[in-house]
Amino acid sequence: MKKLLLIIILFCTVTAHAQYGYGNSQSNRQNQMMQTQQKAPEPDFNIERYVGIVIYDIEKAAKKSSIKLSSKEGQEFSKVLTKYNKDIKDFTRINTFVLRSTKDMVDNFQKEVIKTGDRSSQKKVMTTMAENLKPISEILKKEDKQLDATLKDLLSEKQYKKWIKYNRKMYKIFPKEEE
Repeated sequence: MKKLLLIIILFCTVTAHAQYGYGNSQSNRQNQMMQTQQKAPEPDFNIERYVGIVIYDIEKAAKKSSIKLSSKEGQEFSKVLTKYNKDIKDFTRINTFVLRSTKDMVDNFQKEVIKTGDRSSQKKVMTTMAENLKPISEILKKEDKQLDATLKDLLSEKQYKKWIKYNRKMYKIFPKEEE
């Protein structure tokens, strides 16, 4: 009986060792980690988010603001956002060169920093970016003020608060009212 029990235990240990590699598990994990070297992600500066360009999904915006698109108010809401989206798309298309060149400049700077670690030209890049994007951001602020005023008149107070909350999640900030 003792021999049989000893043989069963010995057999189970050998089987477990062969299947799971108990003795070499530490070195196996180290070899796997050494083989997979992680590469730094490519820089991808989101210029639209930085400037504040947002194209609204009308159905989602209506749902988040508790507006029924089938109602008269919902149809007016849809018209306002459609016009806003069209204006922003046209404006973005007109300023594509400035946006693309600024994005390329920032991406190239980030790639250079990853390679060399030298951030000495960061202030110059940030200043140039701010100068390039200032006219664009001013026009966008004007468009946003116009949209905000239109929607404030159109929506109830509760719906307007939900609209503002939805915009904050999209990193869009509407200007405060000057009293």
